Amino acid sequence: MTCLKKNSRNEPNIIMKKYQFNKLIRSNLPERMQQEGVKLFSRHLSDLEFEQELKNKLVEESVEVQNTDSKDNLIKELADVMEVVESIRSLHNITQEEIEKERILKREINGVFLAANFVNYIEVPISNQKVIDYLENRDRPYKYES
Repeated sequence: MTCLKKNSRNEPNIIMKKYQFNKLIRSNLPERMQQEGVKLFSRHLSDLEFEQELKNKLVEESVEVQNTDSKDNLIKELADVMEVVESIRSLHNITQEEIEKERILKREINGVFLAANFVNYIEVPISNQKVIDYLENRDRPYKYES
């Protein structure tokens, strides 16, 4: 959307293009954007909104990791993911040690991710209700095929 903005300082009118952002940005960006003539229309988020927007940002940055095409870009995008994780960690007063402890525990119990462990599908005996409940009653991407 392009619109004509009136200027209160008797300067020439500037035609502006409006872009919907509706997303969380890093703290140094508003000042840099304003220095480039960009007008920001923002608001302060509630704690619940902030938490949700951090989660949205984590998904956004993870997709950018998925779409990288070089090691240099991968490093940059992983740094962004880690910054979002750090913000979420801080918001919930979770220490790095708590996360590391859980990571190590999960590694000991479940192992690590290896190229040799890509599973196309599984078959579960219909008598194994515990596994079926796990697969069907959670927010998981598993799809039952009859």
